[in-house]
Amino acid sequence: MTGIAADLSRCPTPQELMDMAASQTGVDDFGDPARNAGLAALVESIERGSWQGMTDQARALAIDYLTHQLVTRLRLVADRKAYPEIARQTIEAPLIVVGPPRSGSTLLHTLLSLDPDNMAPEHWICREPSPPLALGTPTQERLDAAEKRMMDLFSLIPDVFVTHPYMIEEGSGALAECGSDILSLAFTAQQLWCWWGDDSYRDYLLKADHSAAVGLHHDFLQHIQWGNTGTRWALKGSDHMLWLAELAAQYPDAKLIWTHRDLSQQLASLASVQAILLGLNGHPVTPEARRAQGRKAMEFQWAITDKAMKSREAIGDDRFFDSNYHELMADHVEGVRRIYDWAGLTMSDRHADAIRNWLANHHQTKHGQHRHSPEEFGMSAERINEQFASYTEKFGFGFGIRPGMTV
Repeated sequence: MTGIAADLSRCPTPQELMDMAASQTGVDDFGDPARNAGLAALVESIERGSWQGMTDQARALAIDYLTHQLVTRLRLVADRKAYPEIARQTIEAPLIVVGPPRSGSTLLHTLLSLDPDNMAPEHWICREPSPPLALGTPTQERLDAAEKRMMDLFSLIPDVFVTHPYMIEEGSGALAECGSDILSLAFTAQQLWCWWGDDSYRDYLLKADHSAAVGLHHDFLQHIQWGNTGTRWALKGSDHMLWLAELAAQYPDAKLIWTHRDLSQQLASLASVQAILLGLNGHPVTPEARRAQGRKAMEFQWAITDKAMKSREAIGDDRFFDSNYHELMADHVEGVRRIYDWAGLTMSDRHADAIRNWLANHHQTKHGQHRHSPEEFGMSAERINEQFASYTEKFGFGFGIRPGMTV
């Protein structure tokens, strides 16, 4: 590293990060300035919060990550100028999974992606999207660069592979999240709060107008659609609950799929995953830090859920399909078929067979057991069911509660 990047005693400013990215690419057009609001909020949060407690290795990785996101932004804008066909791509009626983390959304997204007619972004193209696919097959060097960048970051948090086992076998070829892998280009992602953010960044995510960031999401899909052979996007992002109104406005014909799971399982799993991510500060995560992060995760998830429910009321229930995790696990093919029936689509035999074949080769605990319990994070049925009462009333899910059970 050179210049400010070599000075790990302080967090670089947004402008310094942008200058570093520009020096690496030779261009300086980052697109709509409104898409920089997340960077300013995140850097302020890092500087005030996690920076002082990070090791030099963790600081260097953070700077590299932030700079690379900006480098990617610069390249996307440059490609869009050079190839007008990108902006002419139409994103039609995407299937978008919008449920909370650890509610079966990744599994459902995977099953949707197995339809030969569907397109689903992968990690590598979110990290190395330029040049566009229409210009030729990506080189091995490009794929290797994406793989290394992902593994370097995760080297500080090896337990992430138990919670996300697909990363072991598929690496950067694994399916990407809309939030952590695409909207993070606008520095608007819940994952960034888990990694480095404090209360100020959490409040930014909850209160800001994210239209500009969702617009970047749309531009990114246009970019990677040019040269793709699919006909319909299958997307997933638990972060979408933070900006459902903006998402529904950007994609008025989108089919929105909200995943639900018993909160005693979903919230404990979420708290455990977010506690693991604390390792990105370079230090071992203590039991006390795990419990504290678990409590913060639970409070944040309620705030997100409450906001999403209010947005959904304004959008209209008819735009949403509610997917029951427990029913999906009981019969994966029928679970997906119900979604297709609701969306006015026909599930092909090829798709059903692909789901069965995938499930036969991917067992949930193949790479280790993700162990966690609600008690570990101070979660009680009484407290959760009181806090999530309006959610339980509407959808039938609570702590130890599923539709059809007596509360």
